Formats: sequence, structure tokens, C-alpha cells
Amino acid sequence: MKQFPSLLMAAICVAMMGASGIAHADDADALALESAPELPQKGPDNPLRAYAEVAVGRMAQRYGLPAADTHRLSLDLNWSAKLSDRWRVALSDRLDNIRPVGAGSPSTQNSLREAYASWQGESGQNLVEFGRINLRNGPAYGFNPTDYLRDGALRAVTTADPFALRENRLGTVMLRWQQLWSNGGLSLVAAPRLADAPSNASFSPSFGATNNRHRGLATWSTKFSDRASGQLLALADADRGHQVGASLTGLLSDATVLHFEWSRGRDDDLFNNVVYGAQQKATRNRVSTGLTYATATRLSLTAEYEYNGFAPDRAAWDTAAPAGAAVLGRYLLAAQGRQDIASRHAWMLYVSQKSAFWKSLDLTALLRVNAGDHSRLAWVEARYHWSSFDGALQWQSTRGSALSEFGLVPMRQSLQVLGSWYF
Repeated sequence: MKQFPSLLMAAICVAMMGASGIAHADDADALALESAPELPQKGPDNPLRAYAEVAVGRMAQRYGLPAADTHRLSLDLNWSAKLSDRWRVALSDRLDNIRPVGAGSPSTQNSLREAYASWQGESGQNLVEFGRINLRNGPAYGFNPTDYLRDGALRAVTTADPFALRENRLGTVMLRWQQLWSNGGLSLVAAPRLADAPSNASFSPSFGATNNRHRGLATWSTKFSDRASGQLLALADADRGHQVGASLTGLLSDATVLHFEWSRGRDDDLFNNVVYGAQQKATRNRVSTGLTYATATRLSLTAEYEYNGFAPDRAAWDTAAPAGAAVLGRYLLAAQGRQDIASRHAWMLYVSQKSAFWKSLDLTALLRVNAGDHSRLAWVEARYHWSSFDGALQWQSTRGSALSEFGLVPMRQSLQVLGSWYF
């Protein structure tokens, strides 16, 4: 489709119509440009944040499959309480009922995202946490090489938005110790093996998805100046191998932020393992880097380059093509389960405009491109906020040749309307 994706481009153009003038926020605020969009927050006297969401839509499919109606009901809960000056507990849970679902998957999936207790020292500089914690590392938008505990954490995929996926995934059961100081801190994590494999039961905590091997993670964070901050990370993995990583966030101007993430280490050669059945490991790199530009009109535009040394390049993908769509599709599902990009090189564009046309209307657009086969995924959302209710329209499309990454996906295009009620 030569005019692809017209709806995405229209949303981007609409967002840029209000882009006159550069934001002159202070440096600390500008360094946060890469952070996730705002989520509903708890009030100061209300430890509970909860909402119910209903979505209905229509999906066009490939392979001669008929169009299908889609339905989803989600219940989302975040709760935290301060038991004393030093003790705090937190619980985060999400229940999704999705139709249609893939073969062998239950329509109802409960995700126990977090359930932990934390203790803080008298000085406020020492912190110990134990339980299931959704620990997210890395400033990149669409692919986070240093987000080492992401593997297997997605129980239900309800959106293409990478921020929502990171928020909604399962946490990892761990013991975490932190030492904080004025411009940084040190964190040590021990995540034990609790089960051998994930559970597909609707209400299982599925500890085997996030804790199927022993792992340890050390993270050193620092703020170099008001214009730059970074992290160094080291992962010890009892089964797959060890990895080291680094990330950097830098303020290039009052409106432009650079982010960079790199990881190198030993891991499964997922493509060869799935496609050829060869249980191999390799030592390679993963990289994600990009720029975020924000304006005084609340337009935010991010362009990101992504590299996964464990994914196939164009030649390797073409060589494996005779294996057929079913085999390649299994690889794509395995890569999604690890929250890796499935191609060696990829590009992502993420655009958001707050208060577009009206104060309460937000527009968001996402475009992912496989740089090897040029297949692509586009996702656009228009969301209107009321005091305790959101209404949204979402459109998603995948395009590519028959055996390309996004051309393999059965879903060709979808449109859905959703409503969210906040409590």
C-alpha cells in the first residue's frame, strides 16, 4: 500500500500543527522527556488507584481468515499503604478477558504484577524490598537492552504501546537492596528460581514465567550533572550467561533529550534455536538509541534506532524462509515473549500531542519498521479525558510481504473503541 499509513501521518501532522515554540523547562524537567506518558495517579489520601476498561472492535485478517469482532474487559488495581515510618506494602494486579484468543490460551488472564513489602532506614538512604516487583531499567522507548528482567513477563498483550506493555507486565520475585546518595545510588537484586516453566492457568501467579532460573543484578546509577545521568548494570544468569550494560540520558537543548542503551553478553541464539532446533548460545550486543524533541505546545516526538545482535539479519531471514510461515511465526512469538525486537535492525517513531484541539484530547501515534524487510506496524490512539472516564479510538495496521516480520502477523488491521472508568 503506497499511501501507508495515511491515518498515522495524519495524526502526526495534526500534532505538529501546534508545534510553534520550544519548551523552556528547567533542566531537571527536560531530562524527563523520555519518561512514560502520564498514568492516573493516586490522591494524597487515597492509596488505591483502580479502573475498569471495556474495548470493542473489528479486526481484518490475513490467510483468507474472516474478519472478526474483538472484545476485551480489563480490571486494573494498584494499591499501596504505609504501615509505619519505615514499612510500606504494595499490590498491583490486572485481570483481562480477551476475545478472540490464540489456540490453547484461556480468554481470562490474571496478572499479579506486584506484591511486595519495603523497609526504609531512618536516614532514608537505605531501602530493602522483598516480593514480586516490576523492575524496569533503561530510558529507551520501544526496546530496552538493559531491562534484564523483562523476559517472560508479558502474560496478556492488549496494546502495541510499549509504555503500557512495560507497566502491565509481571514483576519478578526478588530481594532488592538499595543504597542512595545525593546524586545516585547502588542497587543489588537477587531473583531466585521458583518454578521451571510458566503456567497457562487463568489465575496462576506464573512464577515460572519470571523466576525460572537464578539471577542476580547490580545497578549503579548516577547524575553526572543537571544535563546528564546514566547507569551501569551487570547481570549474572545461572542458565543463559552473564551480561553487562550501560545507559545514558543527556539534555542536548532545552527541548531535546538523547537516550542511549547498550548491553553485551551471552544469551540464547533464539532464532537458530527456534527455526533450526539448534540449542546454541552466543555473545553479542543489543543497542537502542534515539532523540526526543518536545515543544511548548506539549508535542513530543521520539525517533529511535534499535539493534539486536541475537536476531536474524536479512540474509539469515531469507535463508530460513523455506521453513514456512508457521516456523517463522513461532520465532516471532518467542521474541515477543522476551520483549526483544525480532529483527537485527529496526526503527521506531513515537509521537504524542497533549491537549490537541481541546484541552482534554490527547493524540498518540507509533510506527515500527523492520529495517531488513521494510515491513511495518502502525498504531494510533485518540483519547479524550473526563474527570473519571476516558474514551478512546484506536487503530492498528501491519504491512509487509508474505514472509516479512509484520506481514506474517494474522491481524492485518483493527479498529476499536474503548472506555475506561477510574475509581
